[in-house]
Amino acid sequence: MPEVRCSVANCAHWGQGNFCNANSIIVQTEAYEYGDQGNNTFTNAVLDGQLQSSAVHSGETCCHTFRPR
Repeated sequence: MPEVRCSVANCAHWGQGNFCNANSIIVQTEAYEYGDQGNNTFTNAVLDGQLQSSAVHSGETCCHTFRPR
């Protein structure tokens, strides 16, 4: 798995040295974000490739791996 660093210290996946310890990282475009955060059916659809979209720059994406401790 690639090295992923995160500054959100209250995430359950946050590890020492700001390393993310999640088994997978889910990133989607901002367009799908609102109303879907934390929805497991939506997250599974993203993982299964059922939902796809494009982004021009990183500001148009959201990381769904965050989970509060």
